[in-house]
Amino acid sequence: LIEQPEAELLMLENSACSLGIFRPEWLADYYRLKNIALKPLIESWLSSGNVIRVQADKLGDMLLHHTLLPLLEKAQQNQLNATHSAVLSPFDPVVWDRRRAEVLFNFSYRLECYTPAEKRRYGYFVLPLLHKGALVGRIDAKMHRKQGELEVISLYLEEGIKITDALQAGLRGALTEFARWQSATHLTLGILPAELRESWGTSWEMAPAG
Repeated sequence: LIEQPEAELLMLENSACSLGIFRPEWLADYYRLKNIALKPLIESWLSSGNVIRVQADKLGDMLLHHTLLPLLEKAQQNQLNATHSAVLSPFDPVVWDRRRAEVLFNFSYRLECYTPAEKRRYGYFVLPLLHKGALVGRIDAKMHRKQGELEVISLYLEEGIKITDALQAGLRGALTEFARWQSATHLTLGILPAELRESWGTSWEMAPAG
């Protein structure tokens, strides 16, 4: 067994590695740690070279764990390309820290299941949509397990998101993967942008997860 201070230090180190570029105030929230003296820790890390300061477009002064320096070099050469699309959990590290999600992705997110129905903006249990390194939208969905059906009650894209062929393919794949993970064999679509409706129709079938 290890003592709490040592365990917290290990978690903070892991946070620094997992977050990529980060601000000090993001570290503790990654594991919901409380009462952490971050200033002396960051000063120690900077002094030892464990983390370095970097400048990011639109974000300014940020920090980077030294193990990620090879990725920094690739990023500076435009050799890092996000390819993945996914439906995210509300508890995914990408959106877990709402303030970080707003700073990094310009994405304002909250669960509205505890908000009175008439005051909800997007729906009861809204899930973010990730596409190639950007948070491009969100869905309100419900699983009907007896029918094996995932109902996408509504799908909203963020303002300014262009509906390209790549976006359509990425989101359709993400929705299918999410539905199959829920053991659904049928997916139905409710409210969604007109271009997606024209392309996708109102539903599609899928083979059960193997």
